[in-house]
Amino acid sequence: MKKILVSLILFSLAANSLKGQEHLSIKAAIAVGLEHNYGIRLERKELGIAENNNSPGNAGFLPRLNVTAGQSYSVNDSRQAFLTGQVNDRSGAKSDAFNAGAQLNWTIFDGMKMFARRDQLRQLEEMGEMQLLLTVENTISNIHQSYFTLVQLNRQKSVFEKTIALGNERLNLAEDKLAFGSGSKLEVLQAMVDLNSDSAVYLKLIDQIGSLQVRINTLLGRKADISFGVDEQIELRQGLELKQLEEQLLSRNTSLLLSRKDEQMAALALKEVNARYFPEIGLNLGYNFLNQQSESGFLAENRSLGLTYGLTASLNLFNGFNTRREQKNLRLQIESSQLRVEALEQELLAELKASFDSYVSRQRLILMETHNLASAKENLSIADERYSLGDLSGLEFREAQKNYLEAETRLLQVVLETKILETQLLQLAGMLAAE
Repeated sequence: MKKILVSLILFSLAANSLKGQEHLSIKAAIAVGLEHNYGIRLERKELGIAENNNSPGNAGFLPRLNVTAGQSYSVNDSRQAFLTGQVNDRSGAKSDAFNAGAQLNWTIFDGMKMFARRDQLRQLEEMGEMQLLLTVENTISNIHQSYFTLVQLNRQKSVFEKTIALGNERLNLAEDKLAFGSGSKLEVLQAMVDLNSDSAVYLKLIDQIGSLQVRINTLLGRKADISFGVDEQIELRQGLELKQLEEQLLSRNTSLLLSRKDEQMAALALKEVNARYFPEIGLNLGYNFLNQQSESGFLAENRSLGLTYGLTASLNLFNGFNTRREQKNLRLQIESSQLRVEALEQELLAELKASFDSYVSRQRLILMETHNLASAKENLSIADERYSLGDLSGLEFREAQKNYLEAETRLLQVVLETKILETQLLQLAGMLAAE
């Protein structure tokens, strides 16, 4: 049983060591994700559409030029009787006509509507950029959380490897004591049970690490079976201050900036509706050519060409008070947008304050758990020596071992939580994508 267990553990260790062929740092992971993540790539396409739509022609500044041409044929039977007594009677008379023309129409004034439309297109492009930035921030946040969780699991795996090694030593020592008559079968069985328990947890960690690597590869937009290793330590940022984060949030938070854009879009829509009170003036210019030939009728050939031009003006005098209704609705929409911006500001500031308080609390816990781990490690070292000398029971040694394992796990967990909170604070402050 012992040999089978040890072989299983060694096989798991060997299989895991084969996976860490490529080292992937957090910066490299973010760089790959920004280039290949499917959500980011889709948002770039949407931004490209918004950029294409932001053009003078789409805003209405440029003229419209149409060219037309046509050729028609006809065969007619005709009989024409004149007062002079003359009669023209033709059967199967053929005629054809060719016409071509170019027409230019240009709205030169529409109550400043085209300027409002131009500003709307610019705002839509900027909103597309912000939406892309929001997707980038969310992707980086997800990469951070998954990557540093993987770092924490790898550290925890190393702890269990040490624990399993100690468990093997304990089992060997218990069997040796039993063989020499100074031990008991119960102590051997207890050592084996504890070793099996630690090995089961270790194998679950291996499975979690594999699943998390698949998730990270998916976030990075690459094949799920790519194996890689990660950094050994989680580096925490120093110097975050609440006041500075609040200032950055109000000026740089992407969700807040997008909400303010909604208010600006409503104001531009109102400007566009107001333009209906002004006349629309247009310039038209055309050139036409006509060539017609006929075997019957008064004219055997009719040919004309020439230039046409003029101005048009139109003004809506009454449309059932719909313009006034739309103005009222848009003013209410602007007020609603302002309220949403204020509510979002308060919500984000409250979230920032709560996250920062948790962040400060976790930093204190890191100091506490670091001291606890040092004590637990020293206690385990002493217990190991005493157990080897037979001055400590197996249960007491296991208790020291569990204390060390729990202290190490708590420290790793609180460091991970601190790093995740740090990421949340940077994202709320609009600073994550700039890191």
